[in-house]
Amino acid sequence: MTTTHSAPAPARADHDHEHDRDRQTFELYGRRITHPNHPDVQQLLAAAHTDRIRPLCLCRPDGVAMYVAKIGPERFVIKRMPDSGLEHTPRCASYLPPEELSGLGQVLGSAITEEADSGLTAIKLGFRMSKAERAAPAGTGSGGVADSVAADPNRLTLRAVLHYLWQEADLATWTPGMDGKRNWRIVSWYLRQAARGKFTKGKPLATKLYVPEPFNVEKKTEIAARRLSAWAPLQHNGSAQQFMMLIGELKRIAPARFGHKLVIRHLPDAPLMVDDTLHNRLNKRFGNELELWQNNEDGHLMVIATFSVGRAGLATAEEISLVMTDRNWLPYESLLDKLLLDTALDARRRFTKSLRYNLAPDKPMASLVFTDTETPTAAFLLTSDDDREVATQIAADTGTEVWTWVVTEDMPPLPPVADHRHTAPSDQ
Repeated sequence: MTTTHSAPAPARADHDHEHDRDRQTFELYGRRITHPNHPDVQQLLAAAHTDRIRPLCLCRPDGVAMYVAKIGPERFVIKRMPDSGLEHTPRCASYLPPEELSGLGQVLGSAITEEADSGLTAIKLGFRMSKAERAAPAGTGSGGVADSVAADPNRLTLRAVLHYLWQEADLATWTPGMDGKRNWRIVSWYLRQAARGKFTKGKPLATKLYVPEPFNVEKKTEIAARRLSAWAPLQHNGSAQQFMMLIGELKRIAPARFGHKLVIRHLPDAPLMVDDTLHNRLNKRFGNELELWQNNEDGHLMVIATFSVGRAGLATAEEISLVMTDRNWLPYESLLDKLLLDTALDARRRFTKSLRYNLAPDKPMASLVFTDTETPTAAFLLTSDDDREVATQIAADTGTEVWTWVVTEDMPPLPPVADHRHTAPSDQ
């Protein structure tokens, strides 16, 4: 199960909103709320959770209904209602671009089912979490490497689980004030929080997920003790062997006495063992991600893996998927994708990075969605001019504007920033 750590309080507000003027405001029981973590407000949220009262997000004059979810003992959060992301203003923290612009549209409602009344989300996994389960069919991640290609839209691949938690943790959303304020302490904490309230086969996802806490050499003994305690339930042999998921940053792949080992940052004393067959498949399937990693010394190559633990406490990988992220922990798929990302970052733009989930690489998808334009603008990277019609149709179907870059040509100027001076000072 995941270990419990205190929230990274000084930086959390910076992650959510870069300035007070951007802080989300709610109305509940006639009171305005801007600090949901305040003890008095937590009591108010507890009452609303019991009474099933819906707070209102005040990004719109008439408010947008939200709901209160319980994510821990005496711990409550205000969450966006299912399928309501488009009802919020693009500058609101609860805004979510149309699902059809990313891979989320393929799996939402089938592999991912949200229930506003209970505040819980059910997810279906396309990979096994115990030796007793049947292995996934070929092409959906079998053989140890979760390739997420031609996957069943009714079940999430490993990559899709990482993308879903990344989006739920708001790590795919960017505003200029976040620059330099993300680190593993922030990222790991939000990933753990994102797993709360999610269930698979009736069991909490959080109990099946291990995200390493930030390593501190002075506290290495107590950190190791917490990890061993979390892994202890896995130490069984035979068909009763259960698996966990691990999300961490890859530090290096090194030879081991038998096979190889993945060394995970902040987990120096517990490498993930990989046999030669899995290692070869990993290099073949994720050659692109590994090359991107070599090309970006400031980036972070994220690992999501299922693993078992032997009686001696050694972790062995069952399935693995890799996702490349930049220095800000924003995922990208290619050097061209990163060039657009860098251009948007340098221009201090607001946007949401689209994530592929189960979507095959040849399926069209927005690279990112600008949320600081007059109307949210979907940005597409196109291989030829013939693809413009497809991108334009997707944008029309989702009610967004479209910006296209045919990658064989020069990058056009980014879409202009809307003038929000009537509601807030400019970010520029």
